[in-house]
Amino acid sequence: MAFCSRCGAALPDGSVYCWRCGLKIVMDKPGVRHEEFEISGGQLLDKVKELIHEGNVRRIVIKQKGKPLLEIPLTIALVGAVVAPVLAAVGAVAALITDCTITVERLEGS
Repeated sequence: MAFCSRCGAALPDGSVYCWRCGLKIVMDKPGVRHEEFEISGGQLLDKVKELIHEGNVRRIVIKQKGKPLLEIPLTIALVGAVVAPVLAAVGAVAALITDCTITVERLEGS
């Protein structure tokens, strides 16, 4: 059984939205779960840092009005020397946009 990463609610199989908090959850590949967060540009850098720190995220896509602005692939081997330029790029994007969507790809069961 899957659980919502935002509020921790148990999600019935085939759920598209969390029944408790409304987080959008998309399953398009077996074992892969996508989550979307609507945030303002000022919160973007903190949210990306939080997601990287969680360690169970495979990919982060930052979109504005449905168009991808930045795609960040994450792996176990990602280290501090690689994270710093990525966070600098995210900070530059955050300075230019007001509202955006973050799509997070996770392995099911993570």
